[in-house]
Amino acid sequence: MALIAWVAVILIAVAVLVAVALAVLYLRRSVLQREGGFDMCMRVGSQQGWAGGWVFGIGRYRGEQLEWFRTFSFAPRPKRSFRRGELAVNSRRVPDSEEDYELPAGHVVLGCAVGPTTVEVSMTEPASTAFLAWLEAAPPGGHLVR
Repeated sequence: MALIAWVAVILIAVAVLVAVALAVLYLRRSVLQREGGFDMCMRVGSQQGWAGGWVFGIGRYRGEQLEWFRTFSFAPRPKRSFRRGELAVNSRRVPDSEEDYELPAGHVVLGCAVGPTTVEVSMTEPASTAFLAWLEAAPPGGHLVR
C-alpha cells in the first residue's frame, strides 16, 4: 500500500509541475502580446537551403529593433533580434501546399535578407502590412553606413 501512495504522490507532483509550466508559458505569452507582440513564425536559411522548419514565435517592435521570442520557451530575452536598417524584404508569397499544414491559417510569407543570411517570416496580412510600414518608417539617412 505504501508503494501505491508514493506513486500517487509522484504522479500528483508531476501533474502540478506540468500545470505550473503551462501557466508560466501562458503568462509569458500574454505579457509579450500585451506589450505589442504579434504571432510570427520564422525559419532561417543557409547557403545549402533551409536550416530547419518553421518555428512558432512572437514578434515585438522595440524602437529600431524587431525582437522575436520563441512561443514555447521560458527565456525572458528574445531568441533573435533584427535592426531595422539591416533588414530588407525580398519577396512576399502565400504559403505553398506543404506550408499550409505547418503555418497558421491566413499567414503570408515574407522573404527577408539580414546581411548574408536569408530569413523567412510568416504572419497575418495585417501584421505584414504593419511590418512593412515599420521598415519604411526608418528615419531619414537611417540606411546609411556610419
